[in-house]
Amino acid sequence: MKFIISDQKGNIAVAMVLAVIAVMSGLSLTSVSMRSVIGYGYDYDNVQEMHFLRSEAARTKAISQLTANSPITYYTPIKYVTMTSSNMKKTYTLRSLVQQQEIVNELGLAAPGFVCKSLITGVNGAGQNALLGRKSIVRKYGEYAIKGADTFAGFMYFTDNESSTNDTPVYFWGPDVLYQKTHSNSDIWIKNGGGGTNGGWPTFWGPVTTSGVIRSASGTPPYESVFRAGYTEGVYEYEFPSVANSVRLGANYGTPNDRNKIFIVNVSGAAWSGWEGTITQPRRAFADVWGTYPPPVDSLYRNSFSIQDTIWTFGISGSTAGVKFFHNRLWIEGSFGGKSTFGCADTLSLIGDITLSGTTVGQSPDTPGQMNRSDVVGLVSEKSIVIKYGYRDPADSLRHHPTSGADGSGINIYAAMCALGQGSSHYSDGVFTFEYQHPHPSVPSVRRTVNGISTLFTNIDLHRRRFPQTAAAPWPPNIDYPWYNPLWPERQPYMERGTINIWGSVSQRRRGFVHRSPLDGEHPSNGVWNQPLDYCGGTSTVNYTDPVLGIQMNTRNYPGATGSGVGYKKNYRFDNRFLYMSPPNFPEAHIKGGAIAAQAVRWILKNAPNTL
Repeated sequence: MKFIISDQKGNIAVAMVLAVIAVMSGLSLTSVSMRSVIGYGYDYDNVQEMHFLRSEAARTKAISQLTANSPITYYTPIKYVTMTSSNMKKTYTLRSLVQQQEIVNELGLAAPGFVCKSLITGVNGAGQNALLGRKSIVRKYGEYAIKGADTFAGFMYFTDNESSTNDTPVYFWGPDVLYQKTHSNSDIWIKNGGGGTNGGWPTFWGPVTTSGVIRSASGTPPYESVFRAGYTEGVYEYEFPSVANSVRLGANYGTPNDRNKIFIVNVSGAAWSGWEGTITQPRRAFADVWGTYPPPVDSLYRNSFSIQDTIWTFGISGSTAGVKFFHNRLWIEGSFGGKSTFGCADTLSLIGDITLSGTTVGQSPDTPGQMNRSDVVGLVSEKSIVIKYGYRDPADSLRHHPTSGADGSGINIYAAMCALGQGSSHYSDGVFTFEYQHPHPSVPSVRRTVNGISTLFTNIDLHRRRFPQTAAAPWPPNIDYPWYNPLWPERQPYMERGTINIWGSVSQRRRGFVHRSPLDGEHPSNGVWNQPLDYCGGTSTVNYTDPVLGIQMNTRNYPGATGSGVGYKKNYRFDNRFLYMSPPNFPEAHIKGGAIAAQAVRWILKNAPNTL
């Protein structure tokens, strides 16, 4: 080596070798630098385009919610975004294709919806220069699956106004346990009222939202144990329609605006049959009044009042499947097969269980492995939905109490229910509630022997007191006002009536009562009878002996039902199928302002095509 270095020719050779090494090193460093710059550009495009893909999916969903009735396929407006820095200018193009298609969830249930296909591309340059800029080889593409317009069946519990028909707060309390979504367009009230399994507080296992705030009547609540899935205040309001336009598109029955018509519908699987009732014109009736009745002496005066009869005709029938709309009052019960919605323009009364042909009573219709894919029921009223206390069946004229039972039983409702009524006052708004909320005993018909003749005495209370009542002669607070009870007269009417078992959903204009105190402290009647204003005499806790007939007169709980109030306990469970398989033509839930309340299902990244 030293000979090479000492030799002049060797010096030149070394210099040449070093020069080659220097050139190669420079080229290598330049290559590394170029690769670093290019890699930085790719990484930059990757990050930016991923952010833009997310924002484009959200933008497309918002556009789709506002254009629910647009053509089946359409493109969103192109959006350009320019990003500049000291050493880089980039322009990104954001565009989406919206296509309507069925969306299938993990349970295999399909619902109408749409897919937003979004493509993000980028070029070097900004403004006019971007037209000739080098395209990035990085492209991002995703498909955002969105279930179409939600219906009100998608809420476990929805209330437009959380106040009662007396315009007083209605509280969730200890025995109340609700699953899945709960929403109110106004404040939600809770209280520690005892009972239940949460220390006297209600329990919400699903998300709770309110356009107002959460209010407590019992101090600071334990929020985490009450709202197990959290709660959100101040969210947007939903439009709650007053007319069931979509249900009116179905098969129509009855006569519009006729309050003297009632339909009874008994459902059995895929078919229904029933009765059409026509209420006759009022006729005058009279009742002589005695100081003591049955009468030992001449009468004191005569009551005069109007009564109406109902003439029932059997023979109406039809298929259960599809949409049925009755222009009059509707009484309904039965086991439903297929997908159906029954609606009416007047009050809808439940006269028995609403069950599904393919689901055993007491079991959930959405149980994995035993999913009922065929039977869905919707019940819609343009007034209120009421659990009927009792009725006289036109088939046998006998009294029936089909909606009362022991704790755990009572009435089973496998349906999505919607009470849309928007009345002229808070007393007439649509609610989900129960009939005969302030029971009192009344004297039944009795047979007595007078002057050696066996006689049946009927409507005894009408023969003892002034009716209709007057200011000078008010009706007694402990005796039932005539015909307030649909089975009047009844010696021992029921107070506690068991449990409302719902596998479905409830939506209503106002919060309807499903349980009352024997005497309402927030809206006390003070012994006054004025039923339209919910003043119904004195306390429902009544127990006395008739002074003339010697028979026991009292209110009582239905056998096996416990408690010291009037009405029902709650067992409300959501039918998770309603997140996808809504009853046909059920009212849609639109956010105020017109946007549909669509639900994002999944977002999938895929290999990007060259164009949409």
